[in-house]
Amino acid sequence: MLRMKLLAKIAVPAILVTYLAGCGNSDQSNNSTANKNSTSNDSSASGKVVEVVVWGIDPKAIGSGNKEMIDKFNETHPNIKLVPQAMPGSAGYDTQDLSKLTAAIAAGSPPDAAVLNGPFIMEVASRGILMPLNDLIDSSGLDMSRYYPYTVKEMSFKDQVWGLPSGMDDRVLFYNKDMFKQAGLDPEKPPTTWDELLDYSKKLTVTDGDSFKQIGFIPNFGNSWFYLYAIQNNGKFLDDDGKKVLLNSPENVEALNFMVKGYDLLGGAKKANAYSSSFQSGANDPFLSGKLGMVINGNWILSDLLRFSPNLNFGVAMPPTPTGSDYKTWSGGWAYGVPKGAKHPKEAFEVIKWLTTEGPKYQAEGAAKYNETQGRTFIPNWTANIDLNEYLNKTYIEPLKNENVKNAIDFTVKAMEKSISLPVSPVGQLLWSEHARAIDEAIYHKGEPQAILDAATQKVQAELDKFWSSNTSLNK
Repeated sequence: MLRMKLLAKIAVPAILVTYLAGCGNSDQSNNSTANKNSTSNDSSASGKVVEVVVWGIDPKAIGSGNKEMIDKFNETHPNIKLVPQAMPGSAGYDTQDLSKLTAAIAAGSPPDAAVLNGPFIMEVASRGILMPLNDLIDSSGLDMSRYYPYTVKEMSFKDQVWGLPSGMDDRVLFYNKDMFKQAGLDPEKPPTTWDELLDYSKKLTVTDGDSFKQIGFIPNFGNSWFYLYAIQNNGKFLDDDGKKVLLNSPENVEALNFMVKGYDLLGGAKKANAYSSSFQSGANDPFLSGKLGMVINGNWILSDLLRFSPNLNFGVAMPPTPTGSDYKTWSGGWAYGVPKGAKHPKEAFEVIKWLTTEGPKYQAEGAAKYNETQGRTFIPNWTANIDLNEYLNKTYIEPLKNENVKNAIDFTVKAMEKSISLPVSPVGQLLWSEHARAIDEAIYHKGEPQAILDAATQKVQAELDKFWSSNTSLNK
């Protein structure tokens, strides 16, 4: 059965840029040497147990398998103890507030490892927050070719790898075949073009006074974002050198205009979002409960679909494009990094190496056992490691009895061949924030898409110029 192993064939997306130059903090060039000369105790030689503090793994998350994974590491590594720790001054284990990590580094008390958003690794590294890992990779014998190429690409610049990739995902169009039939649409022919998508949305939408009984399609509900529509229209957010912001390119303006049209045919963003504000998750998810005919979402929803609506008559397809050809989707993911100033970088690397090559087996095992106690079927999350996905596929996907869900998993795996990552940039988070702001301003008609994107471009370009001007070695 052709499933997770197809991911091994993914080509490296052309949009990603490997930055083979310096970064913002002048101390970073010495980090590699610092790793070699670290005063961290060699746990295997000394016999002492080294505690490795990791931010981002919540052992208390019910049914996650995190505790079982942590326990297995500590059981099999007698000289290293993995210690999950909530971020000081935060509500929990979420590591996306980089100010907390930066403050911990400045105070001389960073964690030894942290979970980070993969596409933003370069930005984190450019701030001098992470240690490069090349020496540790080489000395450990870790085969980086066993991670999917685009995930390693996200981790790389200045001839260094700054993190180890862990999870990944992609996005496709899910559609309700029964709702298609009721609307007079062929359930075996999902929309392939943007025009068809809007037409289907109109036919699937049923109003109820000033609100709706059901909606055909909401452009930014689920997990599509302006980013998806832009890449479908061959738009880019940065040029190939990573120095020029292209948010306001004609292709991107056209993509944002398309999103506006999608909301306007529903009576406007205010009306559509008022209806969607009542949506819930789980069993009451609007797609699972028949309130939404089509949604672009991540492969992760298949777990809830199998749990709450195993008999749902649904189909999957590539997200429609302007022309009905040249299909594309986008992928996100997570990674582990070793912060600058970590007390035990060698041991931390051993931990994150295990967490990205072996750990998910035990995490899945724990999660599967929990799901079994709840009478649920378990679907594992994808990892960035080829061998792990082969194992997870054979262990958990191939035995599934729900053929519709199995076929959907097959499809989302194959869709990875058409997947592109977020732009890798030292201002990646600002670029994302401005892209998201542009959506809201455009769909609520706070300005014309061209003007909105012009302003966003100017703002991001100013920050990008600051980065390049302070890193003159990058221009050589």
